[in-house]
Amino acid sequence: MKIKLSYLIIFIFTFIHAEQYLDAINIRVYPEYYYKGVMAEIEAIVVADSESETISITLPSITDSVFFIGGIPSPDSEVIPLTILEDGSKSKVEFSAKIAQFRLFVFYNPFDSGHEKNLVWPTGSNFAMKNVHLSVQVPVMAEQFELSRKVSSEDTDQHGILFKSIHFGDIPANKVEEIEASYFNASGQTTIEALRAQLSQPKAQSPNPEVNHDKPKRHTLLLWEPIAILGVLSIIIGIMYFSSNKKVTHTKKENKNFCTSCGNKLKDNDKFCSNCGEKVS
Repeated sequence: MKIKLSYLIIFIFTFIHAEQYLDAINIRVYPEYYYKGVMAEIEAIVVADSESETISITLPSITDSVFFIGGIPSPDSEVIPLTILEDGSKSKVEFSAKIAQFRLFVFYNPFDSGHEKNLVWPTGSNFAMKNVHLSVQVPVMAEQFELSRKVSSEDTDQHGILFKSIHFGDIPANKVEEIEASYFNASGQTTIEALRAQLSQPKAQSPNPEVNHDKPKRHTLLLWEPIAILGVLSIIIGIMYFSSNKKVTHTKKENKNFCTSCGNKLKDNDKFCSNCGEKVS
């Protein structure tokens, strides 16, 4: 009887421990939306029996930067840059499971300078992933856009931009599912640039405009969440710009101790180069 009871306790503990997973995962991939690379947004609900657990999310090997937001995004949300770690042939980021839900913004550039564009997006975690849904935004300037998996549905936003969605269902812990996307971008523009070009073109007026006698339509305001996300993206772009500008400034300071004409090393109090006689600026 004691042996059976011990087995029962072990079974219950194992069952409870197995109920750790990420739920309602939504992944949105934006190729060449506002810059030449790819931005991806990942959001999920965390179901964990211990706050000491660490969540690991699989990412492309060439990931440039990742930003983390815990909880529901708001104008006051803290945007935290995460350290990108190597994980075999891919990359990953890690963070604590003590939060109830999270959102990640991932930036990477898999494209070369040619017109043919190809990208691979991996989906996986050390936690089991339930109800995984992935959407890829089709660039408005894209031609012959193709996905490697069967599309579950298609939707357009208020600007008429098309999104192709794939429903993965459940993905076991430590397993990675990949999708590949390919298309041609002959214009070399981003989606934002292409939309601006379309808006700048004069619209052809109809010779006999139709008069609508119906009541005017009332357009509802956008929800606060898209506005919050726009604010978060502004913060992220600001962080990336500051980091880039800091590197440039640091490089300029290092180059000040060398002659701009011949490259000879200068002393701090030198007014002229001892090698070529060039005046130090």
